[in-house]
Amino acid sequence: MDIQSARSPLAVLRAALAEAGTGLRAIRIGVVDGLPDLTHPTLADGAIDILRSMIPPVSGDPDAHATAICSMIFGAKDPVRGMAPGCSGIVLPLFFRKASDQELRPVSQLDLARAISFALERDVAIINISAGQKSVTTEAEGHLAQALEQAAERRVLIVAAAGNDGCSCIHIPAMVVTVLAVGALDAAGRPLETSNWGEAYRRNGLLAPGEGLPIAVPGGGVSAGTGTSYATAVVSGVAALLLSVARREGYEIDPLDVRDILIESAVPCRLEGDGACDRYLAGSLDAGAALATLHHAGRSRRSFAGSSALQRLIGPNIVQQQLSTIRTGEIVMSESSSAGSVAVEAPGLSPSACSCQQKKEEETAEKLEQHGAAALAANPPPPPPPPAPIAPSGRSMIGLTQQACSCGGGEPPQIVFAIGALWFDFGTEARYDALVQQLDPIRVNNPAELIGFLRANPQYASGITFILMQEQIPLYAIQPVGPFALPVYNAIFDALESSLDDQRSREQRVSIPGMISGSTRLLNGMTVPVLYPDLRGMYKWRSHELIASARAAVGAEVAADDHILNFLNRVYYELRNFGVAPQERALNFAATNAFQTQVAFAESAGRKLELDTINVVKSPICRPDSDCWDVELQMFDPENERRANRVYRYTIDVSEVLPVTVGTVRTWAVRA
Repeated sequence: MDIQSARSPLAVLRAALAEAGTGLRAIRIGVVDGLPDLTHPTLADGAIDILRSMIPPVSGDPDAHATAICSMIFGAKDPVRGMAPGCSGIVLPLFFRKASDQELRPVSQLDLARAISFALERDVAIINISAGQKSVTTEAEGHLAQALEQAAERRVLIVAAAGNDGCSCIHIPAMVVTVLAVGALDAAGRPLETSNWGEAYRRNGLLAPGEGLPIAVPGGGVSAGTGTSYATAVVSGVAALLLSVARREGYEIDPLDVRDILIESAVPCRLEGDGACDRYLAGSLDAGAALATLHHAGRSRRSFAGSSALQRLIGPNIVQQQLSTIRTGEIVMSESSSAGSVAVEAPGLSPSACSCQQKKEEETAEKLEQHGAAALAANPPPPPPPPAPIAPSGRSMIGLTQQACSCGGGEPPQIVFAIGALWFDFGTEARYDALVQQLDPIRVNNPAELIGFLRANPQYASGITFILMQEQIPLYAIQPVGPFALPVYNAIFDALESSLDDQRSREQRVSIPGMISGSTRLLNGMTVPVLYPDLRGMYKWRSHELIASARAAVGAEVAADDHILNFLNRVYYELRNFGVAPQERALNFAATNAFQTQVAFAESAGRKLELDTINVVKSPICRPDSDCWDVELQMFDPENERRANRVYRYTIDVSEVLPVTVGTVRTWAVRA
């Protein structure tokens, strides 16, 4: 097949979108994949960044799959011209191969959730996920469900591949109702044999060209790709182009509106017979009809500001489903030349790129060292004063150059304020053996013995990877740095030792503020981001101690223990998070400083009110150049539904590494 044919599926799409022009740089697309070769001629002039903090220490050569996906979205030159040239992008590298045996590293739903969370903090409008996990359930694991829910709340469109198993089966995250799922069409416009289908996709999926599409190859070459991965990139590009048109015209249309337009304007299957249309999902992409619907809806909505014009034109938006928590799954894609697999080729960094990443990590460490240190207290003290401002800081034939990962500009380190439990990992067999030679296998695997040895021999502490866990799931590797490294290590040792005392102590939690820069691999092969902590906000506590501290803060015996415990448990379990988004950092800080919320429980106890909901909303009151969020606790009267409820609001500034409380609690009554 001639991949440059004027009658190719992509040529037909471009003709239908000719009047749309090129994409706007203000429209940013997140690409969750491997590491692309950004030196390829079709990508070299694009506004594409790479989130370097997600790159493991050794990651191989540029990735063929990621290069292909980026070229289909951002490609600016023939013969590989993308669907949305001109739009900007941020690559969130997630898929790598082990350097030793070239096997694809398995990726969990937690990893995917983290990538989505990072993307949301970088002002993306669309997130392309040419990946998925085959599943027997339509529910995502807790962290991923939360990330997808946050994307929907922010009106960010997630486009995900339906999968290449050729069966009536579902993939996570494509099956989630708020996601736009994409299956593949062959060159004749029929569903590709390997493209998945299923009842779940009839509400939120469509088909797009996915056979023999022109793709860029690392090193400057061109090839043809087939599979739902490439069809997904086509749809992401079309969505970005439609959103660019909406921005130019001043339409009140956001990315999720574009999703609804694409589904409603799709060409429906008109085959007769039971099951004849099962493979067609909700229909096939019709770019021309989508553009016409966009203009119709946009002009109507612009003419009637605040009306529901788009709703009347294309029907009600699909109701967002509540996602519940299930076990963590593995997102593993098998490589296939004909299936556009979810798995990706081995990407990597050249020595210059790796040294650049090291420089970035050193800069992050220097910024954290500018702040003072405080002891890791058993009970959290009152909120510290506002901190001083911190400056932002396939197979390949060639490696990534400095251009693909440069030290100038790029993404600043991500601020984090996370809650979890501390543990440790040996990182590699060599590190483990080094400790065994100093102790013995029994003592090395005895946490109390190991911590005692590290206290007496701190030079060996750098050979241990300390990790922050949530429900036995590693979130971050904690890396002490600079002149305060020893106090941080001692604080970590204190927390670990006290957590081993008794069963009650094992409920201990810690708060870790800091910045993310780089990543590291654990002994089990899992890659986690490296968090450089700020000692000022590191606290350890157990729930009963935090409750006692809260009581002491208000100076009276008020509110039952289970009231505060209910609040803490909901933050720890129901609302657990990465501590990346500003609202997550505000919520975690409120839980760390739970004596603040005791004011609410003290006042509401006399009214016989109980905690109903916890919300975090953007604060209308804030200091200049700050980022403030309100943590709202809404109480209700369980015995009298007609009685007025009360809301307590705490304003928290999260513009710096260490959050601070702004002003005093605000209270008001609301009707039940």
